[in-house]
Amino acid sequence: MKTDEDVKAIKQVGEEYFEATNLGDENRCIATMAPDVVIMPPDRPSIVGKEELRRLSREYHAKFELSYSLVYDEVEVAGDLAFARASVTGTRTSRSDGSVEKLLWRNLWVLKRQADGKWRFWRIIFNSAIPSPAA
Repeated sequence: MKTDEDVKAIKQVGEEYFEATNLGDENRCIATMAPDVVIMPPDRPSIVGKEELRRLSREYHAKFELSYSLVYDEVEVAGDLAFARASVTGTRTSRSDGSVEKLLWRNLWVLKRQADGKWRFWRIIFNSAIPSPAA
């Protein structure tokens, strides 16, 4: 059964993640993740665990300046698990050449209430709503 407090807390996890991402704050990004997080990005192998995510985040933030905006489409709660469907729009600017890529991500997140009662990202899958040039 979902409560208003759960929905608010779940939405705050995503808001915190994207605020931290926009600032390039790797530690705040990682703090939104469960220790056994699994992220399934498009066209790449899954990212398993916080340490692998930390390494890849460091590399990603070194290459790009990010500006994302988050809109929740749906949040549902079932006990200690929840899912959120959200859209993320924004830009990714290359630090090497200044090129700007517009982004529109569709996200499906599974969050898990941790032993301390806080919600954290547990499983993440996302893809682009912008067709690739080859499509």
